Amino acid sequence: MAKGTPKPEELTSSIDYNPPATGWRETPVDFKEGTFCHGARPSYLQDVGFPNAREWAPADSDWKLPENWKEIFLEAMGERLKKYRSFQLFMDICVRCGACADKCHFFIGTGDPKNMPVLRAELIRSVYRKYFTTAGKLLGKNAGARELTLDVLKELWYYYYQCTECRRCSVFCPYGIDQAEITMIVREIFNLLGLNTDWIAGPVSNCYKKGNHLGLEPHTITSNIEYLLDDIEEITGIRIEPTFNRKGAEILFVTPSGDLFGDPGTYTAMGYLMLFHELGLDYTWSTYASEGGNFGFFTSMDMAKRLNYKKTRQA
Repeated sequence: MAKGTPKPEELTSSIDYNPPATGWRETPVDFKEGTFCHGARPSYLQDVGFPNAREWAPADSDWKLPENWKEIFLEAMGERLKKYRSFQLFMDICVRCGACADKCHFFIGTGDPKNMPVLRAELIRSVYRKYFTTAGKLLGKNAGARELTLDVLKELWYYYYQCTECRRCSVFCPYGIDQAEITMIVREIFNLLGLNTDWIAGPVSNCYKKGNHLGLEPHTITSNIEYLLDDIEEITGIRIEPTFNRKGAEILFVTPSGDLFGDPGTYTAMGYLMLFHELGLDYTWSTYASEGGNFGFFTSMDMAKRLNYKKTRQA
């Protein structure tokens, strides 16, 4: 997080659900301490071949973007509108009913209207109207369109990295608009400019290099499971003997790596071990593809495929 991260009570005490005095277009983005993550460090982007790897900070005025950043953004957006029919659909069909507004924990936790899923989507939808609809090109603001400026880009980045892609808003949307998919696509475009966060780029790099988001080495994984086996034996008197990277096993078992390293996930892993032992399953653990969660979805569709491939290759 940013330097000088405020305490929770300081953040919650400033929450105000009253409408702001100005409209959302006239309300400039305010990068508040404690609400954004560090920019991705260059090595993380280089590990997975992402462009424009450099040192930068969201709070700085200069984000060290490519000179043609606007062209890159709009070209990529146009490509994805053609590639993903759902993206085009989600840009066109929202009626702004607001059913999603109070379902987002980011809006509840900040009181910021732009964190309402309906308005967060409107941030990118206004750019879509300007450059990809006839009405927006001709009528501009009167058709809900706006120019893609540097300030608009920073606003998009600030709010589209305040989304965990939980899809709760989509459950309550009468049209089934998938805000998580919109978020994924916008972040995918950001990655073409080197605009990622350290929290996301780090786990992605670790998954790509080590097979899990914590960057655990194979011997660390086996050692941690050995500790769990010792606890199980102490409690039950039964010594379980799982295998690792065994060829010919019927099942390759891949669990979220947090289950091997941190409570309460370790208790879940102990449950797996005891259940599989009792059922007599022919399975093996991989120490090279050991992450059940796909952190690629926080980055791009392509990265999600690349990380999934590590698991299928191990199988």
